[in-house]
Amino acid sequence: MTADRTRVTDEPRSATGREWEVFVRADADAPLKHVGSVTAGTADTAHEHASSLFDWVARSIWVCPADETQRYTTGGVDGGRSA
Repeated sequence: MTADRTRVTDEPRSATGREWEVFVRADADAPLKHVGSVTAGTADTAHEHASSLFDWVARSIWVCPADETQRYTTGGVDGGRSA
């Protein structure tokens, strides 16, 4: 049985820059794992911030614009603001 998921609405999380979701891969065979987010004006700057935080644990670091990343949940992590 598949759980019902609702889309989490996206609201700006920062007034000072774009929010970037950070994913890391510990080794070549490992899946990507979401580890958090950073605020930065560009992807390169977001990568620099993410590297300073997660480089010790990651072989690969991916940054994705949070406003272009769609999130779905089965729980109430968004405080009931689902679309």
